[in-house]
Amino acid sequence: MDELTASRSVVERGGWLSLDRYTQLVRDVLNTPAAIVSILTEHAQTLPGASGLPEPWQSQRWTPLVYSVCLLVVEGGVPVAVPDARLDERTSHSPSIEELDLVAYLGVPLSRGGRIVGALCAVDSEPRAWSDRDIHLLTGLGAACSAELDLRDSQAQARSRQEEAETARAAAESDGDSARAAQKLSELRTAASERADRQSRLLLSLSEALTATTTVDSVIRVVQEAAITYLDAESADFDLAGSEVLLDRDGDGAGRTVHVPLSGSLPGRLALTWASRVDARNVAEAAEQPESDVVEIVTALSHYASTALDRAILLQERRSAAATLQHAMLTTLPTRADLELAARYVPAASSNQVGGDWYDAVAMPTEDDEGPENLAVVIGDVAGHDIDAAATMGQVRSVLRGLLVDSPRPPAEMITRLDRALTRLGLATCSTLVLAMLHRHPGEPTAGRLAWASAGHPQPVLIRADGTTELLAGAPDLLLGIPLDLPRQTRRAELNRGDTLILYTDGLIQRPGRTLAEGQRRLMASAAEHRGLPLKEALDRVLQDLISKAPDDDCAVLGLRLV
Repeated sequence: MDELTASRSVVERGGWLSLDRYTQLVRDVLNTPAAIVSILTEHAQTLPGASGLPEPWQSQRWTPLVYSVCLLVVEGGVPVAVPDARLDERTSHSPSIEELDLVAYLGVPLSRGGRIVGALCAVDSEPRAWSDRDIHLLTGLGAACSAELDLRDSQAQARSRQEEAETARAAAESDGDSARAAQKLSELRTAASERADRQSRLLLSLSEALTATTTVDSVIRVVQEAAITYLDAESADFDLAGSEVLLDRDGDGAGRTVHVPLSGSLPGRLALTWASRVDARNVAEAAEQPESDVVEIVTALSHYASTALDRAILLQERRSAAATLQHAMLTTLPTRADLELAARYVPAASSNQVGGDWYDAVAMPTEDDEGPENLAVVIGDVAGHDIDAAATMGQVRSVLRGLLVDSPRPPAEMITRLDRALTRLGLATCSTLVLAMLHRHPGEPTAGRLAWASAGHPQPVLIRADGTTELLAGAPDLLLGIPLDLPRQTRRAELNRGDTLILYTDGLIQRPGRTLAEGQRRLMASAAEHRGLPLKEALDRVLQDLISKAPDDDCAVLGLRLV
């Protein structure tokens, strides 16, 4: 049998398949490109859980033992943090550095039946100083993964007991007194098997449900529903104030409550209550020590809940910081007598997403300092939905504002200067924008000249006072942040009194199953229909026509109308 066949055979016999959800959780919580569940055998390192690995290892799910940095975790029995494997004498020789793109490594032990058999690992392709919080979060996920390995063993034992029960039941049909004894034994083993299977389904169901949670409230709700459904508890409560572990062994009431502390960074405990002590004992009656079994089950629940709570708190902190930064970047538009300006921003329905959409309006100096100031309006979309995207949005906006106020040039030249400035400042970004400049002349009070350019962004929409619509011509030029020296074009249009210019991001017009062109046609039809309303009200009506109550993506829209 070759090494690959042997390793797969060991994985299948151990029931360790389908552990990818743990590696995905590790990537989400620690923000790493890859993660693995590593189980060491005599001949190889098997990977029953893997996410983000290069091929062929992601599909193959095993490596030679010499590739395994996880040997350090198994041999030491404690978490191992390696900021840069290339510089650490324990790992600098490992083929994983080249083959698996392993530079930074963090691993915690995985146990099965009390014996360390492998590790849950986070892998980064760049050097990284692992924090105590990183180690704590990964340790909590490792404890949940180890609990699942033990639970799968319990399921295998339950199946074995079921087979024994069937054998005993068959023997009972041909043997009088022995048959009755065998039947009793069969019933006991069947009951034990059913209880073990129910407890296994509880923790597996809980693990899958908690994977989808993103808030503290949703974690608490999932744990409460699971405890009441699978453990017949009358109530399940979280005390997040923190307390000593308490076990109500001798209470004078008829009920029974078990208190177990949370293991994560959030202080507190989980309390499960049964209506009677008999109900509590039935939860774990398969062994002769029901009290300790009840505590063991509730402790497993607590570990699962603690890991999910830590992850939810981390996500909430990131969302809050990014949303605060993003809303701080939404400009208060200038007020002018010769035109209307209005803007709207609509966030995505999902609280997990923080967009990079933004808009701005900047008054620019005129050459002769006579007449109304020229005005630049801009709308953009930074790639990403996290705090990095929100921060990048603020940097792009600030750099462009400075260039516009200091030395305005035609839009295409301004975008080129912006791209070069971002590169020189080391601000890597992949984003789109439209920059438009309105020039008003004292001798032409009812008209204005518009110059505009696009960096990979959807074209502006022009609604004439008579209701005719126009998608301003010209394909968008290259996005910001693309290292190609290609020319950009400034395009021009004439605006008259009552004409409305609308700039927007793709979240306004793109939907699953809808093409970009179809979305733009719907936008123009809606804007034309509501052109007689004040600009702010007209934009509100456009948003009502084009956006559902639960949009998948955020969007921004900016309108300008000559009066």
